[in-house]
Amino acid sequence: MRMRFSRRAALVATAGALALSCVNLTTASAAPGVVIQENGSQFKQTRDPQPGQCYPGLGDDTAIANRTSGTILLFPDGNCSTKVLNPLGPGEFRPDENVGSFLALD
Repeated sequence: MRMRFSRRAALVATAGALALSCVNLTTASAAPGVVIQENGSQFKQTRDPQPGQCYPGLGDDTAIANRTSGTILLFPDGNCSTKVLNPLGPGEFRPDENVGSFLALD
């Protein structure tokens, strides 16, 4: 019997595996650059996010820009534990996202 996965399921599985593999890195270095979030009057910058570290987001309707050299995962919850993984690649921007927290992969 052959199992088929949708592209989204394959992306979620791959991103999850990458996230788990990065969490245990002891000699990990930061992805150089900055993650910028804006939500109404709130503004937050995270410089050189460390791989595997969970960073707080600004919630619903957040504009987020990944100006690092690595991929980050966006989570709707505040502790990077929701099984819904939403990758944001280097140089990408989203004007309206639910960002409870984010995790740098590399």
